[in-house]
Amino acid sequence: MSAQRNAFLVAVLSQMHAPYRWNGKGERDSTTGQRVFDCSGLVTWAFREAGGPDWRAHANTDVLWARCAVVPEAELLPGDLVLYHRKGDPTDAEHVMVHVGGGVVVGASGGGSTTLTLADAAKARAYVKTFSSLDYRARRMGIRRLPFRP
Repeated sequence: MSAQRNAFLVAVLSQMHAPYRWNGKGERDSTTGQRVFDCSGLVTWAFREAGGPDWRAHANTDVLWARCAVVPEAELLPGDLVLYHRKGDPTDAEHVMVHVGGGVVVGASGGGSTTLTLADAAKARAYVKTFSSLDYRARRMGIRRLPFRP
């Protein structure tokens, strides 16, 4: 595993239980100082923390789907992205999680466009969490790989 891929995974896992906030890109909550994330915000923040480009201002799940390399499931590695499509539109990436190994995915999950405060996140149980299956939710779109340095 490359040092950059490893650093990306460490950054993602360092944010376990961080609250979900719609459009959160790793900024700190003004009240608690906790970092807040939406699904793509966690990925782009962690990639920047690992020395990748800063895609936070313009990257969402659709951009990650388009910019990252296609990965067949048989070649899935820790650090690869698992994307899920919008109901009714299999071409529209709606959600992203990070595979950490053994079929387990981690990501900012449980929130949506109305999850704007820490109270909203707590009520929705929306935070960075793990799931024990790539298919923890319906509509898996595919797997992508960030452009990690070798």
